[in-house]
Amino acid sequence: MPWEGTEQAMAREFVEETGMNVIRSRLKFSYFSSVEVPVNLSVFEVEAEGQLRPSWEGAPLWLTASAIHPRLLPSQKRILEAFPEP
Repeated sequence: MPWEGTEQAMAREFVEETGMNVIRSRLKFSYFSSVEVPVNLSVFEVEAEGQLRPSWEGAPLWLTASAIHPRLLPSQKRILEAFPEP
């Protein structure tokens, strides 16, 4: 929503799409990409509570970084590259 800040939008989308409530969040980094379409991306580290539940947008599930990497757009892969798996 245009009146929301980045963190407020993230928290709203997080609960809408997962059913989980954000307890704490921290902005890790932001960047602009125009590889596929122009987009401003903000990456947050989030502590949340609740149970994952489906929404009209789909059913969330936990994946490892290596499992999700092939599914990402080139502009999104930068996020995983910043947080390599142990």
